[in-house]
Amino acid sequence: MVATYYKYWGKAEKAEEGKPIRYHLLPYHCLDVAAVVAVWWNASPAIRRSFCDGAKYPEEQMRAWVLFFATLHDYGKFDLRFQHKVPAVWQLLHPLAGRGLPLPSQFDCLSYRHGENGLSWFKQDFFAISGCDKPPNTLFIDECEPSQWLTCKSWIEAVAGHHGHIKKAEYVADAALPSICDSRFAEVDRIARRDWLTALEKLYLQPVALSINDFPPVLSPMMAGLCSVADWLASRCDEINFTFQQIPEPLKEYFERKFTQDARRVFKQSGIEGAARSYDGVRSLLPASVNPRPLQARINELPLEPGLTVIEAPTGSGKTEAALAYAWRLLATGLADSLIFALPTQATANAMLGRLEKLAGKLFDESPNLLLAHGSARFNKDFSQLKYKGLADTSEPDGWVQCSSWLAESRKRIFFGQIGVCTIDQVLISVLPVKHRFVRSFGVGRSVLIVDEVHAYDAYMYGLLEEVLRQQCGAGASAILLSATLPAAQKQQLCEVWQPGCGGNGNKATPYPLITWVGAAEPICFSLRKDEQQASNEVGIECLRASKLELDDSLLQRIAMAADGGAQVAVICNLVNDAQRVASLLRATTTAPVDLFHSRFRFKDRQTIEGKIINLFGPLGNRDIGRILVATQVVEQSLDVDFDWIVTQLCPVDLLFQRLGRLHRHRRDTRPKGFTEPFCTVLLSLDGDYGYTGKIYGNTRVLWRTEQRLAAAPEEKIVFPVAYREWIEAVYQEESWPDEPKSITNAHGMFCDELFVSRCKARQQIDSAMNPFADTDEAVTALTREGEMGLTVIPFVDSHQGRQLLDGEVVAVLDDFHRAEALAMNSINVPARWGYWLRELTEKDDEGRYWLEMHKQEEGYVMEGKNKILRYRQDTGLERMK
Repeated sequence: MVATYYKYWGKAEKAEEGKPIRYHLLPYHCLDVAAVVAVWWNASPAIRRSFCDGAKYPEEQMRAWVLFFATLHDYGKFDLRFQHKVPAVWQLLHPLAGRGLPLPSQFDCLSYRHGENGLSWFKQDFFAISGCDKPPNTLFIDECEPSQWLTCKSWIEAVAGHHGHIKKAEYVADAALPSICDSRFAEVDRIARRDWLTALEKLYLQPVALSINDFPPVLSPMMAGLCSVADWLASRCDEINFTFQQIPEPLKEYFERKFTQDARRVFKQSGIEGAARSYDGVRSLLPASVNPRPLQARINELPLEPGLTVIEAPTGSGKTEAALAYAWRLLATGLADSLIFALPTQATANAMLGRLEKLAGKLFDESPNLLLAHGSARFNKDFSQLKYKGLADTSEPDGWVQCSSWLAESRKRIFFGQIGVCTIDQVLISVLPVKHRFVRSFGVGRSVLIVDEVHAYDAYMYGLLEEVLRQQCGAGASAILLSATLPAAQKQQLCEVWQPGCGGNGNKATPYPLITWVGAAEPICFSLRKDEQQASNEVGIECLRASKLELDDSLLQRIAMAADGGAQVAVICNLVNDAQRVASLLRATTTAPVDLFHSRFRFKDRQTIEGKIINLFGPLGNRDIGRILVATQVVEQSLDVDFDWIVTQLCPVDLLFQRLGRLHRHRRDTRPKGFTEPFCTVLLSLDGDYGYTGKIYGNTRVLWRTEQRLAAAPEEKIVFPVAYREWIEAVYQEESWPDEPKSITNAHGMFCDELFVSRCKARQQIDSAMNPFADTDEAVTALTREGEMGLTVIPFVDSHQGRQLLDGEVVAVLDDFHRAEALAMNSINVPARWGYWLRELTEKDDEGRYWLEMHKQEEGYVMEGKNKILRYRQDTGLERMK
């Protein structure tokens, strides 16, 4: 006799006229998924460690539990409503088909969700098997709950949520068939489910001396993601892989065949599998002529066990290579499968992609997959070339860096290559209510997570980052945080998340540079001996008082003369409007080239400018001529650029030091006359009014304190690296300064209230039980940033064919793919405060974008409205004209 569970289908193709419908029996699809899980289990020490560390079961029994529950992920398909979604297959298989018995309605079938209903069915069946006299009430905590259920519950919830949303069993409605259906249907389904549980018990549990009545171990947070991704891979059915099977075959024979053949082949093709090279020291990550610095050498002393590592060191001191070297040690020891590098902006992520492409082959064997994830990654030319390599002949030399096409299909999958580069929001979304967030957290949990510029985030994002670290710790994984300017209070808070009560050893007396490691044991700090300390570096400081922090004519003349004399100067403004105005004035003042870099360009123009800036002012830039770069905050984070003189508006001390990190960043044989020593001019407020700068940074106490320290700088110099600790801790200390104005103290109190609200909002989002949002760019941005988001505008000109973008493309003639790309490349982000008058000029489309009809005028495009003029030029971006 054929077992009852062979009467159910799991996958089916659309029917074609004149051809028999193809289907795949449900037991075999479930075993396909389990076979992928088994292959992944064998290939990943990180996954095995996450499940086995601290568990009461040996590894072979833990593996049995994992496979048992993974095979139950489609338990809800043993239901008439699911089976009748394809009536032709149901008619072929179901023992009650053709008897004219009442069936569920089409609506009942279409609305049936086999994930959550499978959870409900499993609970009812489990109670019956466990001998509970009282049937379970699935909407409330049950009075009669077998003790095993409390441990089984989290396992079945995890695998039943593989379609994107994990629900709690006590809040899932009863899965009973509609009353119109004949009761015999329910009995057939019940017998099939019970037989299936018994068969899986014999297949997985009994061979390792377990039974379904045993207590499963504590669940690893990786289970939901592991099951979901395995389901994706096992659903890649074609003529070779996981071919549909309709003929019954013993379960054990089928599983062993799929495990040894299809699952291994598909897993290898996916690009997930990778092997770290043996650790060869930080020296191998550096250019041939560069020796490891003392801080980098300390990496070899860090423990080889999961933990949180915080690296505090000056800009340009080699933190990135130090973090990569330690990650390499963890990878080579089997403590992680992959590496994820998260950065604050798209520009910094793009730059890091280029750096890691050169190093990927040193970290991993064969052809490591390097992936990029942020809202505009698909338009990054370097990443596109990696994807094309992934489709090419794989007979390239060892160490060739590629990008598997399957991995590149979705941002969720970026975390399953060997190296992922992303913006921080792609990591933060793993703890927020977005579909398949557990897939992202699984990917992060199997990796060493490196977060750069960790000081650069607001209170809301810190609340999310803390939860990411908490989950990373729970998965038995590692994280590395990098910063030149991390205040002690922030560092302590992050360390406390990993190990409550540890304190993070963060205080004013702590040495600098410093590596702090927090793990299962006591925190360990690694500092430098006195003879290893970096030589002091003095930066000359000039403070000028200016109304609204604006550059006056005399300063503009000095900048022009410096550039005419061969100096390369950066002018950093806090507002795009200020940067545009300053660039315009300087272009009228000097013959030296004046470049402008800010966020209010079309995306395609911003990409071009970003590459140009790195080429001009980076390590290989031409230093024979003077140039001026006018920029906003986009230049202060992680970009490898180097200037002879910096002029900047006042900003918080930690960000000021980031800007100073672009001053004399590289050793040069010669510098222009008058700029042989690093020198910075800082514009301070004339009357204590910080204007929009105060609104941008929020914490006016930090601005005021930074201003006081600058004005009182001894001998008008800042001495690094000691200033990183002394200045930042003084400016960010909780205690009020003796001479602190009451208005500043009151403003700080309001700021702290806002911080508290922001952290509560982050916690509320994390704990949200609502239906998850779609994993779209808009949802990622909205959920990982607090408050009203910026707006998107698209400039265009009218033509006889319809709307024509500024690069000449006519929107109406583009296909869907190229239209989406063209609109993304022509989009401009503007402040949310523009919304009230943009609504006077134009209307939003269905996706929330404002279309600006402009007219060609001289070198740019202009739009005139009610007392508003907008102009767009490739060298200035979008401007509001008076």
